[in-house]
Amino acid sequence: MNQTPSTPGVDLLGAIQNRRVSKTYIKKAVPLADLSTILWAGIGPRGTDAVSSATKVGRTVSFSGDNPYINIYVLTDKGTYKYLPDTHTLKFIGGTDSRAAVSRAAVPDAAFMILFTVDNALTPSFLKANPALFQQMSHATAGFSALTASALRLAAVFQYTLAPAEAAKAAALEKDEVPLFILQGGYTE
Repeated sequence: MNQTPSTPGVDLLGAIQNRRVSKTYIKKAVPLADLSTILWAGIGPRGTDAVSSATKVGRTVSFSGDNPYINIYVLTDKGTYKYLPDTHTLKFIGGTDSRAAVSRAAVPDAAFMILFTVDNALTPSFLKANPALFQQMSHATAGFSALTASALRLAAVFQYTLAPAEAAKAAALEKDEVPLFILQGGYTE
């Protein structure tokens, strides 16, 4: 994947204004450079905050605590991949299209499905008592990805209709990692 995200040429307000939500897509693959940019926007590497060190793990989204406990997986018709933000790469997990097993709301023509998970082994103890906080962190991650998809002229939809056991199987999740929700995206024209 690209080490430097591509610049879609749309400002933030334009991406918000033109954001499209859809559950219907045309069958068209997203270029790797665009997928790379979408993933980077969600949880990708960046320098630490020089003033406050708020983003100590060096990601595009801040984490409560020092550990990056939110993970994202990309599911396509070609297989499942784990996004490794430290190296901005995709790790191949499996070569089958498991999107329909992961969610009954899977759209076969969607270019991708992103599965958001939380790794409880890395979650700070103060968050374990309040899971709503890591839900908020994962939603920030997903929101950055969705706005970037919009800037790249893709539509996206968040969905909570997932089969946790099937999601865990498709992404080969460790025992402490829990699936949260999905984001599907693709072209509508």
